[in-house]
Amino acid sequence: MKSTRRRIALAAIAVIILAIVSFVNLPIWAIAPGTAQEVSKLITIQGRSNSTSASHILMTDVRLGPVSPLEWLIDKTNPNVELVPSSEILGTTPSSSFIPTQLDEMKQSQEAATLAALGYLGYNLNLIKGAMVAGIAKVSVVSSLLHPGDLITGVNGTAVTSAAQLVSVISKFHPKDSIRITFIPAAQVADRASASNPYKTVSVTLGSRPGDPAKAYLGVSIADGVSYSTPFKVSISTPGIGGPSAGLAFTLGIIDRLEGGGLTKGNTIAATGTISPDGAVGDVGGVPQKTVAVERAGARLFLVPPQEYKAALSKATPKLKVEEVSTLKQAVSDVEAFAAASK
Repeated sequence: MKSTRRRIALAAIAVIILAIVSFVNLPIWAIAPGTAQEVSKLITIQGRSNSTSASHILMTDVRLGPVSPLEWLIDKTNPNVELVPSSEILGTTPSSSFIPTQLDEMKQSQEAATLAALGYLGYNLNLIKGAMVAGIAKVSVVSSLLHPGDLITGVNGTAVTSAAQLVSVISKFHPKDSIRITFIPAAQVADRASASNPYKTVSVTLGSRPGDPAKAYLGVSIADGVSYSTPFKVSISTPGIGGPSAGLAFTLGIIDRLEGGGLTKGNTIAATGTISPDGAVGDVGGVPQKTVAVERAGARLFLVPPQEYKAALSKATPKLKVEEVSTLKQAVSDVEAFAAASK
């Protein structure tokens, strides 16, 4: 009887251990090769042919998430999976905010890709730089005057072209000072064609900064932003995909579509990297895993930021050529040169 009870107890313990090993996550995340897909299938341009038959430009992503002890053991033996502390992925961002933040970064990368592509092709976008209102504090002197998405372009007649400049301008004032803020409302930031004069001005009495009452306080979080108008609408559909790293691929895809789909001359190329509206290519993560994904998808050329060139080479086989690019102009030139050499 005691032997039977002992076996039952041991079996119960084994079940508990198995559950812990299988379902309890460690403070470790796995970065694994994701998918590579043609960006042309994701891009729609108003008034233009949306045929994707001639386009062969790939974006790529990674599979990313926390692992259980059992998954850790399995991933540890896979040379294409990188295991990193969760803090390297999340930073100071709460895990509950990670996905919304990634989706927001994807949206911003699509906007930047549109601006970079149209600017490269010579379209007049009427760009206006400023400080974008990202959020408004609970205790804010502008809570009824400004809204997230508004673009601040001036204070008391002084032009504001960046978030840092707005901080600098506000720092010169004192609590209870009255200032005039000029801004473009969020509804018109991305579509100024509907307004002959998009600017609005509001008067604000500055508050005191929490924790430092001697300094002026506006009560908003801000980021660099731009207002623009485009000659036609460009839409990019990426349901469930987050992050900014597809910016360069989107930009090349838009250019390819507007130029008739002949940029790659039938070659399959892939790209990763953030993009800014002026065409600068920025650093991204997970490039070793992305290299594996694009090569599996048949890419012959992979464009990456300079910082990630060696990481991409570490996984590329001789079948995949890797090029480092820091600007959109360089990226287009490399694609054209590769296409010409492949004839």
